[in-house]
Amino acid sequence: MPDPAQPSASVFSRYRAGVLFLGVTLFILLIQSLTGVWTSDIGADPDEPAHAVTSLMVRDYLATGLGQSPLTFAQQYYEDFPKVALGHYPPGYYALAGLVLLPWPQPQVLLVLQALFTGLLALQVYLMGRRMLRDSSALAAAVLSAAFPVTLKLAQLVMADLMLACLCLLAVELWVRFLEKPGYRLALGFGVAAAAAILTKGSGLALALVPAVTVLALRRWDLLKKPAFWVAGLPVGLLAGPWMLYSSKITKEGMVSAGLVDFALGAVTYYSSVLSTAFGFVTVMIAVAGLALWLGLTKFKLRPDPRRTALLGLLVGTALIMLFIPTGYSSRYFMPVVPVVALLAVSFFDLTLARMPLGRFGILSLVLLVIFQVPHLLVKNVRGYRSAVVQALEKPAAGERTHWLVCADPRGEGAVIASAAFALPVRSPSPLQVHRASKELAAADWLGRGYQAAFDTPEALLAYLDKTTISRVFVQLSAEGETAPAHEELLLKALRSQPERWALEHSGPITRPYQAAPGPLEVYARKL
Repeated sequence: MPDPAQPSASVFSRYRAGVLFLGVTLFILLIQSLTGVWTSDIGADPDEPAHAVTSLMVRDYLATGLGQSPLTFAQQYYEDFPKVALGHYPPGYYALAGLVLLPWPQPQVLLVLQALFTGLLALQVYLMGRRMLRDSSALAAAVLSAAFPVTLKLAQLVMADLMLACLCLLAVELWVRFLEKPGYRLALGFGVAAAAAILTKGSGLALALVPAVTVLALRRWDLLKKPAFWVAGLPVGLLAGPWMLYSSKITKEGMVSAGLVDFALGAVTYYSSVLSTAFGFVTVMIAVAGLALWLGLTKFKLRPDPRRTALLGLLVGTALIMLFIPTGYSSRYFMPVVPVVALLAVSFFDLTLARMPLGRFGILSLVLLVIFQVPHLLVKNVRGYRSAVVQALEKPAAGERTHWLVCADPRGEGAVIASAAFALPVRSPSPLQVHRASKELAAADWLGRGYQAAFDTPEALLAYLDKTTISRVFVQLSAEGETAPAHEELLLKALRSQPERWALEHSGPITRPYQAAPGPLEVYARKL
């Protein structure tokens, strides 16, 4: 077996890493084009509009708000476009997204950023994998990382998970290099990368298990005597610590109320059921075999390897976050361990059957099997919100400042708000203020618990519309068979009872992935 530290020549020659990055990025851009991402409205996931609007807010502050209080600017921005999520989510992704939006503040820029993150992740997997496996196997793992269904789905959305995965893998590599040559520079590098991951998503805390697992599994007790080992935590405490303390009360609102044991049992059930859709059933089975190999549970006894051990630390840390931090369930939480799953699956063939044609055939078959799933990726296809918003913005407004009310589920409210924010040429000061019915016509927490309607009669609700000077009301009707919330029923009753004051200006269908037949969107305009 050749020395993994000296990978054999490959088809990419010395340019293979750059070609891989460019190829994967172009591949993702193609997939985005074929699945309707470029023409879709923002709103395929309840969190997508929040990420997009918050990124736009940071961009606008950098472009027009420097010199103002950031807090005051953010508060006013939230009042106008109430989908700003800074506080519920850390600022890392938004800081980068705001910068890339500076030249052209449109959602397509954020989607290009997702493609670049995917290309970068594949490149990182390749560079790490070639130190553990043969060059061709490392390349296969890189392609798998980019082609997994969970990766491709997140490449369709404006979300922070791909950036998180890149930062987690960077932190792991820096920690491995620290193990190989302990020193302050690499220790601080790991700490800065870990802090950046935590400031991108709180689940970056999974990196805390990387040092712990490596010290225990490799019996590197000598590291505990080195000051550099403990210095690694300083950047996390200094950079991420203040934010975690500041936002702890806000993020607590997003925690589900289930008990710890009940949540963990539910997590086991949920994540077991979606593993195959996130990675493919065959990939999961082969990755499990690879895990047994890494853990030394087979007849193939591997020498202790810092990279394998550090990656297992990331796997353990991510699993603990998913099982015991009650933030709800989502397949996107798999994203930090996508590189681990890819390397586990490829390792099974590379380390056991490498010298046999069957090994190379198995790796190629696995890659092709995952790629063949690509055509089955759901089309993003969010339609109906942006066109209604643009149509409403083209109508003359009475007065210098216009007020809209949007009544829909979280994805629908977010889609209207995001569409309006990106459509306006100027947002600070904004000529438009959007009000959310879920916040002003009802009361509930971040997760919709403790729901209570704010108005009892159509007359009281109409008086609110007059007082707030609402000129247009966007109502996405509940889907057939769904029970409409009380405030939606009352709002529709109030508007339809006053045709002399409120005219139905627009009624159009809404399409969204994962929902066969959402209700139509109706727009009511106040008669002048």
